[in-house]
Formats: sequence, structure tokens, C-alpha cells
Amino acid sequence: MATIVDGKQIASTILQGLKPRVESIKERGGRPALAVVLVGNDKPSHTYVKKKEKSAQEIGIDFFKFELPTGISKKSLISEIQKVQSENQLSGLIIQLPLPQPLTDDTREIVNQINQDIDVDCLTYQSLGRVMMGVNQLTPPTPSAILEILKHHRVDLKGKYVVLIGRGNLIGRPLASMLMHEPVTLTVCGKECRDLSSYTKAADIIITGVGKSNILTGEMVKEGAVIIDAGVCFDGEKMSGDVDFETVEPKASLITPVPGGVGPITVAKLLENTVINAEAAVILDPERA
Repeated sequence: MATIVDGKQIASTILQGLKPRVESIKERGGRPALAVVLVGNDKPSHTYVKKKEKSAQEIGIDFFKFELPTGISKKSLISEIQKVQSENQLSGLIIQLPLPQPLTDDTREIVNQINQDIDVDCLTYQSLGRVMMGVNQLTPPTPSAILEILKHHRVDLKGKYVVLIGRGNLIGRPLASMLMHEPVTLTVCGKECRDLSSYTKAADIIITGVGKSNILTGEMVKEGAVIIDAGVCFDGEKMSGDVDFETVEPKASLITPVPGGVGPITVAKLLENTVINAEAAVILDPERA
């Protein structure tokens, strides 16, 4: 029987550790602040933003939400992003993804409008390049949450075979870069992968980040495998992940549920990045030191 990861508990520990750091920043004249640009009426996106707002407020981070209509043009959206950055003193800025069509096709260009100094999602070209080289001050929230789970549960990575399913910009690509700095053998499987199970059956650790239900089933994993499900998909109001939990859990040694696994820790890691930026700003500003 697998150990089921309690993402809320891990996230709570991280957030409680951030509280005194936020208080210290404020005592030195700083003001940690996170802004979210939210385009359209996508219900999951609005739900995620509310969770970020609640957690930010709980630890004393100022939270600003800028809601924009679904039909906004790319030019107008870019103008709004630049306005948000110029008119507010921010420690972090994120654009809630996915963007609605037709903006989806321009996501990369739009995200790259974020000032790299406040890119707490680590999605700009500058941030991703520094993550790849292992020199970025911040780490992408979801990949960082996944590594936090492995660390929390004392999963020894040395010599392990890791299969990463999905190579998207939010999870797969940055996580692959981060895992390349770990003592593991790594295989990244995209949607063109032939015979996915031939890889997963041999894996010690399987990480998914696709957003498609039941792409990993019990017959595709070996006994004792560690399963980290970072995928999110919806069937009506019901949220699920990539993994068929009912068939995989009996064979796994460690598994994350959806919801309640990677998600809460991702929010905590986003706020941790915001605090790191705010701490750096206080140190660099002689009037606040």
C-alpha cells in the first residue's frame, strides 16, 4: 500500500516558514507584493487564483488581481502587462495560464513581457535559460514542488531511473532541466512516444504533467514505483490528474493524489519565490537595509 502524499501539510509547513520572513521584510521597510493578470472566465483559472490570493494574504503578502476580458487583443494585453509593472512596486507578477483563444498561440510572446526580476513563475526566456544552467535565483513552482515532495519523503535519487511524461513549458521542460542536475537517469516522453509502458514499467520514479486522465494505469508501473501526478484535468466540476489512482496506488510506494498533492505545494513555492524577490529588494535598497 502506497504512502499518499499530503500536499496541504507540506504546503502549510512552507507557508509557516515564510511568515517570519515576510514580517522581517516589512520591519525593514519592504512590502512583498504579488500581482496576477487573469484573462477571461475560465473557472479553473479563477479557482487557482483565489487559492493563491488566500495563501498570500495568510502570510502577509499583498495580492493584486487584474482581471481582463476574454476578447482583449494581444496588443492591449501586452500594454496592460506593462502598465501593471510600471505602476506597481511588485515582488512577483504572473499571467494565469492558459490564456483563452486566440491568445493561446501567442502565450510565449505575452509571457516574455514580464520583467525577469519579478518572473516568479520562471517562464520568460531569460528565466528558463538560467534554470537550464542551474543558476537562476528562483525555481519554477511546480517542478520545485515535485522536488520538494521527493525531498520531504526522503526519496533517494541517486542512480534512479526517472520517466517524465510531458514536455510542456510549465512542468516538463523546466523539470527536465532541473533533473539533469540530479544523479538520475532521465527519459522524457512526449505525445509522440511509442509504447509508453515500455519506459514506465522500468521506472523507479514516474512524473506526469500532461493534463489527460488515465494516461498512466496500474499495468504500466512496477511494484514500489514512486508516482508524482502533476497533471490536472476536469470532467465537469470534478478534478482529476493523469494517473488512474485506483489501479496505480496499490503498486506504488509513494503517490500524489489530485487534488491535494502537487497543487498546494506549487502555490507555496510561488509565494516562496515572491518572498525571495522581496528579500533581495530590501537588501539592495540602502534606504531599507
